[in-house]
Amino acid sequence: MRRLLLVLALCSFAALPLFAQNTDIESLSGLQFNFGNPGARSLGMGGAFLGLADDASAAEANPAGLTILRKREISLETRNFLEQQILTTTGTYPDTKREAFSHYSKRADVAFGSFVYPIKNFTFGVYYHAPLKNSGSGQVVPQRNDFTGQITADVPNFYLPQGGGNGPVSQSECQSIRNKANDPFACLEYTVNPFLTALDVQEKTWGFAAAYKVKKFSFGATARYQLFRESSFTFRLTPAYDFQSISVQATATSGGSAVDVVTKKDLTFGVGVKWGDPGDPINIGAVYKKGAKFVTPTFIANANTNFDFVKLADTTFHIPDIYGVGISSHPLPSSWAASPYFLVNFDAVRVKYSNLVDDFVSTITDVQGLKNPYKANDVTELHVGGEYFFPTKVPVAIRAGFWRDPAHSIQWNGPLTTPDAVGAALLYPKGQSQNHKSIGGGIALPRFQIDLGYDTSEHYKVGSVSAVVRF
Repeated sequence: MRRLLLVLALCSFAALPLFAQNTDIESLSGLQFNFGNPGARSLGMGGAFLGLADDASAAEANPAGLTILRKREISLETRNFLEQQILTTTGTYPDTKREAFSHYSKRADVAFGSFVYPIKNFTFGVYYHAPLKNSGSGQVVPQRNDFTGQITADVPNFYLPQGGGNGPVSQSECQSIRNKANDPFACLEYTVNPFLTALDVQEKTWGFAAAYKVKKFSFGATARYQLFRESSFTFRLTPAYDFQSISVQATATSGGSAVDVVTKKDLTFGVGVKWGDPGDPINIGAVYKKGAKFVTPTFIANANTNFDFVKLADTTFHIPDIYGVGISSHPLPSSWAASPYFLVNFDAVRVKYSNLVDDFVSTITDVQGLKNPYKANDVTELHVGGEYFFPTKVPVAIRAGFWRDPAHSIQWNGPLTTPDAVGAALLYPKGQSQNHKSIGGGIALPRFQIDLGYDTSEHYKVGSVSAVVRF
């Protein structure tokens, strides 16, 4: 009966709409963010677009670039992606194995749409942007032979001396400690309890952008009304596979035995500046985007709560603030015929991932006395990309780019002297940097443009199609 209840509970939670990493629910471990600019054109150039910003996607990427647009424009983009979440599934600390669980965007949804209207030295734009829409799940359970049922790889484990000592030790060191103390309990083996975990996330932005140009300087700003629905949950079991607890973080309210997911809202802003005119050897741009904050309460249900959900804390999910600067250049001498058709772009983007551990709440670890047991490093992403237009009757563009996403996952930052702490270190280890490669292309007519872009790395792949109509 208890196993039947487990299945029913999983089915009910699978429909819960995440995104939060200010708690240590396991479905949040190892998640990757992608704060890339909208538009297939930008994607094909490795996301390097802040200094160029010369189409309607500038409303979100760098609103100062809107002043380049002298005709009314309507743009539309659709994206589809695959993201892999990495969980520690087997092995003995510190020699553990991490496994990738794939998450999908399910279908090619509208990711960006905008309308731009120029008036003299001003340009105004309204837009819709959906930077996050993702769902997926993972599990850490014993792996068995399909035919015999024999365990071939067990859940992660570790050996820890009583009192913590200097942290976890190897199995042979553990046995040596027992022999020296003549006490079989002087050092013990611990395992991570089996769990099933899942998440769902959706963020939408409705924005209004305005830009003004003075000589070669353009200034822009964006007001962003952001909507957010998220939940993550972990169904934890005992080593005997009996129910232990369920932890949930969601934009939600609790009705006792149920958690009702609701949409949260926030109003943020972005500002940008740009120097240069189209065709100049160099254009320079810079932006700042304020990250939204959403209240995402954390709930827990276990035997102590009569299996009803009780609010553990009101956490606040703070999407990281972003600073960026970019340069766009025609690198060939102006005397070369190819010069107007060849662009190289470079962006440096600072992402404040440390915002993710603001007011961090633990659901599984006793962190009393520790000011900040988890950390996330701020990182600088470097993007470079190029574009070449073939000067034919119907101009055709090819693009390529590269960017590096430094490791920024939330990781355990406290001492390794308790079983809970070592377990947290297993599930929240140092992240992995990713190198992204991208390609793209498109055609551009006076009134119509269509672009394709594709970005790939070891654990993240995204494809995009976008179109622009001018009138």
